[in-house]
Order: sequence, then C-alpha cells, then structure tokens
Amino acid sequence: MANELFHVRSRHPVGKWGNSSGAPARHLLKPLPGDGVPFERLTEWYRNCIEVRDTQGAERVLLTAIRQGASLEQLSEMMLIAATDHFYLDGGHTFDFHNKALEAIDLIGKAHTKQILTALVPLLENPTRSEELHQWQSPVNLVAPLKEAFAQLDSFPLVESYADISEVDEKNIVDQLLSDEPLETVHLVTKVLKSGANPAQLAQLVALAAAERIVRFHTQNDFSDWISVLHTFTYSHAVHKRLRGSTHPMLLRAIYHGVIRIYLDRFLNIPAAPRPDGSIVPAVDTAKPERLLQMMDLRQQVNEAARWTAGYLHASGDPDAILNTLGHALLREDAEFHSFQMYEAAVSEYERWATRDDAFAARAGETMLLAATRYLAAHAPTPREQSHTARIATRLYRGERLFEEA
Repeated sequence: MANELFHVRSRHPVGKWGNSSGAPARHLLKPLPGDGVPFERLTEWYRNCIEVRDTQGAERVLLTAIRQGASLEQLSEMMLIAATDHFYLDGGHTFDFHNKALEAIDLIGKAHTKQILTALVPLLENPTRSEELHQWQSPVNLVAPLKEAFAQLDSFPLVESYADISEVDEKNIVDQLLSDEPLETVHLVTKVLKSGANPAQLAQLVALAAAERIVRFHTQNDFSDWISVLHTFTYSHAVHKRLRGSTHPMLLRAIYHGVIRIYLDRFLNIPAAPRPDGSIVPAVDTAKPERLLQMMDLRQQVNEAARWTAGYLHASGDPDAILNTLGHALLREDAEFHSFQMYEAAVSEYERWATRDDAFAARAGETMLLAATRYLAAHAPTPREQSHTARIATRLYRGERLFEEA
C-alpha cells in the first residue's frame, strides 16, 4: 500500500513528485541553517508554511526537524496537525496518505524517513479544503459547530488511562453517527471526549459507521458513488490507526471531520440496501468459499455476494476463509488502488474487533467483511489481464519464446 503515496491525480503536476514515469528526479531541499530551534517553534513554522501553501518552506522546516533528531512520533504529530488545520483535505486523501507514509517507514525502516515524509509535502500545496465547499455550509452550517468544538480541545482531559466506552454506549454512538442529526452528533462526540473516553476507541466507532455506509450502499446509486463511501471509510480507518499512537488534542479534529463526512454520505443509503441475514441462507449455498469467487465472475452480484458471506459466517464461523477468498478475489482482478485500500482497511479494522469476545464486536467484524465483499463484488469482474502480463514478463525474463512459428 505504500505505493499510494505516489498516486497522482490530474491536478497534481507530475514533475513535482519526481522519480516516476515521465518525471525528472526529485531532489531534496536543504534544511534551514542553524541548529537548536525548539521543536514547538518548528511545528509552528511548518503549519504557517502549509497555511500559505509554501511547500518549499514546509519541506525545509521538516528536514530541519529531522536533522535535529525529532522522533517519528513528533514528526507525525507536526505533519498531521497541519493536515487537520483545514477540514477533510482532498476528500480524505491527505490524511490517508500521511498514515500510509508512516506505515511504510515502520515497514522499511527509519533510514528512509526523509525521502518518504518529504514526498507528502506537495499534497498540501493546493488541496481542496472542505470547509469551503457548499455542502459543508448549506443547508446546514456544519463549519461553525465544528469550530466551536475545536475551541474546546485544550480543555479535554489528558489522562494516563482512558475509560472504555461501554457496549451499550458504542451502539448508541454508531446509531447517532448514522443519523441525519449532524449537530446533535457533534455535541455527542464532544461529550464523549470530555468524559475521558479513549479517542482511539471513538475513532474505531467512526470507522465502523463509515463501513456501515458501504454495507447499506444501494446499487441504484451511481456506480461512481462507491468512491465516496470508500474514501470516508479509508479516511476514518487512517484516523483510527493514527490515534492509537497519538492523542494530541489537535489531532482529535480528524474525528470530527470523519463524522461530518459520514453524515454527508447519508443520501447514498436512501434507500438503504438491506443487511443480509446469514441465518436464513440455505447451508448448501455456503458449502465452499470458492462459491464466492464464482459469483464474482458475474457482474452485479453485490447483494448476492454479501448474502453469501453472511450465510457462510453464520454456517461455518470461519472468517479466515472469507478473508483469504476476498484476498484471492482482489488479486485476480485488474484492481486499481482503491480496491486495495478497501481490502486493507477492512481487514485491519476486522482484526481489531476480533480481539474482543462480545456481541457488538462480532457484529462489527461482520460489518467489515460485508463491506469488503460488497465493494469488491461491485468492481468485478475485470478483464484480468495483469496476471497474463506478469506471465509474459516472466517468460521474457527467462528467455523463453512466447510463441512458435507455424
């Protein structure tokens, strides 16, 4: 998933990214002169540069912080605070890509910190700031109540041990997140955080509500709208992942941004697709995991595939078979990176819920598997040419002939 860092949309000039097809090599700028600048001041400078879209200045400040020995946790907070100074930047991509960059460093080592983190800075040159969008301001002004909540962030309790949210409260929170009452939802989120609840657990519930939007996504919607609910889910997953490692008050703004995005996606659940009941699926239909792959050989099997997954889980109780089959379904298609995002985020969220043994967690885990099933089924089948291309490349590498003359 680290290759998502280099996904370039049309409004980002390729040359700014470099080291990719058709672009010149990207050379790092130099850090600022001098040493001993307090990290708090560097953070302020970085945020100011991003505010005025001075990405060259921001990169130099970032490199200065790295040179002075700032920890990865400090760098993460500095960059993500700047990325949340404005609302839901670039449809959630900005925060999501920051999360993936940090995951990439964890995987390949801190020696690559400069190259990876500086590759993020161009994302902040001219992103869409959602508070400037009409739908965030009308017919309900969603910007003002968020700013009111953000003004209270410094008063939220910072405790060594956060309180767990009860199972009953978890259900009530998710129900409220999926409601059409955004102002009440914002007030509830503030109340929960003020009570000393674990921000990461709240972020996990936000990701669950976002996945529920995918489970309820009706196929009567435009096909392109799958991307809207996907982005909300992958963004919410990224916030959940980051808040498991940092609870800096300013990063809590990311939770609120996801909450509003879930509210704005509500029209894609009208009408809502019914959640499949696995207990009424005939056992013969769920005998083998391969049956799911057979369904995905046909188009428009979204509801049928979800129904099968629910039935298989009810009949066998073997989620690993579902995860493996969905992974197979992903890899055999000519999948673009959104499908990889969906699968990775759903599996990661599922694994977190699987650590608990209660009814709410079991249903939440099922939600993740149903969401992944529905999204992948909606985007299958494809021409499935990638594996054929890989086989040709392998044969050419080995010096084999691709065909024989008649």
